[in-house]
Amino acid sequence: AVSLKEAVLSGVSLEGSKREEFNKIQQELTKLSRKFEENVFDATKKFEKLVTDKKEIEGLPATALGLAAQTASSKGHENATAENGPWMITLDDPSVLSVIQHARNRALREEIYRAYVTRASSGELDNTPVIEQILKLRLEKAKLLGYNNYSKLSMATKMATVSKAQELLEKLRIASWNAAVQDMEDVRRFSKSQGAPEADDLAHWD
Repeated sequence: AVSLKEAVLSGVSLEGSKREEFNKIQQELTKLSRKFEENVFDATKKFEKLVTDKKEIEGLPATALGLAAQTASSKGHENATAENGPWMITLDDPSVLSVIQHARNRALREEIYRAYVTRASSGELDNTPVIEQILKLRLEKAKLLGYNNYSKLSMATKMATVSKAQELLEKLRIASWNAAVQDMEDVRRFSKSQGAPEADDLAHWD
């Protein structure tokens, strides 16, 4: 039954112009998905922050400093060393995690965090129009297959409905809320005990 359902959702029951339209949508969605990934990849590689003052990256472990110096060296700073720099911070996961988890410089943590979560959101690599087009085509695809929206189409082969999924998420939110609030309070208390000036204004990069 599931395989038959999947076959129907792949457009086999559509005929004539509707089948052609469906195939065009599928091809365009494949292209857009690839474009989205390429933009994120290119935006990740494009970002480089050269640090020359070791105080700026105080707290980073030796391995992270070594990686940052090695990156700087590969970018033309041949004399870069883990001890004396310069150090190159990128948006590759190891570099981002080392800064967010270990850097004592809050401004640096914020800069790297914001750069990471907003990759491909402006300029020539902006994914906004790509996302808008994907959403538009997904809706068209859903309607061709007889669904009011893409959420219902997505759930068609799953052991759930949109409303049931939303209900589960709400139950999880309610069940985890108090624990999350307590975790936040514990972090705030710990930050204060360590003398962190941002203890009462914690953000995602703290």
